[in-house]
Amino acid sequence: MRYVKPMLRLTVFLAACGAVLAYLDYRSARASVVDHLLGIGQRMAPYLDDGRSTEGPRAIRINGVRLFAAAGHTDQPPQFVRKWYLDRYAAKGDGFDDVGKELKKRGALPEDMQALNELSFGNDTQGGVAALDFGEKLSMAQLKKRIEKFVKTGDIGDLARARYVYYEANGHGGTRFLTVWTDEHFPMDRLMPTDGKDAPGVDLLDVPRYPGTVRVLSAEEHGMPQRVVVYDGAGTPEAAELFYRARMVELKWESDETFARLAKKQGKTSLRFDNARGHEVVLDLSANERQQGLTVVAIQTR
Repeated sequence: MRYVKPMLRLTVFLAACGAVLAYLDYRSARASVVDHLLGIGQRMAPYLDDGRSTEGPRAIRINGVRLFAAAGHTDQPPQFVRKWYLDRYAAKGDGFDDVGKELKKRGALPEDMQALNELSFGNDTQGGVAALDFGEKLSMAQLKKRIEKFVKTGDIGDLARARYVYYEANGHGGTRFLTVWTDEHFPMDRLMPTDGKDAPGVDLLDVPRYPGTVRVLSAEEHGMPQRVVVYDGAGTPEAAELFYRARMVELKWESDETFARLAKKQGKTSLRFDNARGHEVVLDLSANERQQGLTVVAIQTR
């Protein structure tokens, strides 16, 4: 279970992409929060293997770990997107597939779990799929060697490439989605702060931290001014909204009430502020998996 918590933290961050998607809806003149970056690495498959539905890849760093991401959209509903990616990355006909089938026979895996190398969460409106892409069919002996190396290094790149898609209904029968994938190295330990300490990174300039929260993720895009910082702690979205409305004004930020109203209509608590320095910040405030738990996503869009 050593690497379960880091994956949960990664899921918290990626699920917060809903705040970014809401921002894109509001500022439709911008094709993306970040533009004109040519990504590299072994790219995750675009939906339906059709590159026209997905933007070019962007290189990002989360707690110093390099990832790639690409946003996309389709007129098809979210459940189609989820099923396509589950089918696309399910391990079939190899050692990992054999292990999964044997565990299912023993009742050690849920019946609705399609393959041992992937998992999904959410529903037909919002959710995600995470998978390990081995790049080739592996024998049991090859799989054993990869697992042994991964246990020693903690680098998931020694086992497989990580693949993730976050999806969300767009309100018109279609889907917005964000694909995220890893390159050759992906040290899991760097994704999870320990002993209540902040994750590597920095806070956004002149954006206060909600009292009692800890920085769990810090992300940036290579060569771009955009930043994302995620905090976790006790509290509620309602209390955090009152805090940020008061403190941001004190720090000379101006609130965009139109953005806040649009977010409320979508069932979200999201705020947007800009200041005289030309900076723009979006704050997404949401309850996390713990009772009375709060996740704060602070996004510097420029």
